[in-house]
Amino acid sequence: PAPGGGPVHGPAALAAATTRAMLGGAPVGRAPSGAAVALAAAPATGALARFARFEDVVELIQRMRDVKLLVEVETCLRLVRYAPGRIEFEPTPAAPRDLAATLAARLQGWTGARWGVSVVSEGGAPTIAEVRDAGRRAAEAEARETNPVVQAILAAFPAAVFDDIKLAADLAQEQAAEALPEVEDEWDPFEDG
Repeated sequence: PAPGGGPVHGPAALAAATTRAMLGGAPVGRAPSGAAVALAAAPATGALARFARFEDVVELIQRMRDVKLLVEVETCLRLVRYAPGRIEFEPTPAAPRDLAATLAARLQGWTGARWGVSVVSEGGAPTIAEVRDAGRRAAEAEARETNPVVQAILAAFPAAVFDDIKLAADLAQEQAAEALPEVEDEWDPFEDG
């Protein structure tokens, strides 16, 4: 308020009226309180509140069905640091040159908030694809080293690749699920009696 408790005129009155319009009810002629200013700034932060984790960003890309960007993010982006509205990553050698710009533009278009996406030269974690495929790569390496049938196939066909890997425990579980249940008191034609 102005000295003496009167209304505020000029730029302060305009700011108060704008805040009142944004907040829907602060009296005109009074300067906005600290709470009103925080609430006025909240829409920008609130828009990004649902993206607390990088996984939330990946889910958004999936929801928007941008398959090309999803594949690039999963295979070419080694995350260094993440905060809502800010992504730092180390690109893999296969990453497109415009990945940071494309990701920032798409996220801004989808969320309505500005995103800072930057590239750094080191310190990135494994990509989403590397983490997801770690078990498969370990099983392939074990099969190459310990299974004589796999070794013979690879010796005869050096360019052969694994199409699918199933562990013995997984096969036993599948067979148990597909097996016919035992039926008690079933008639057996070879049984006496």
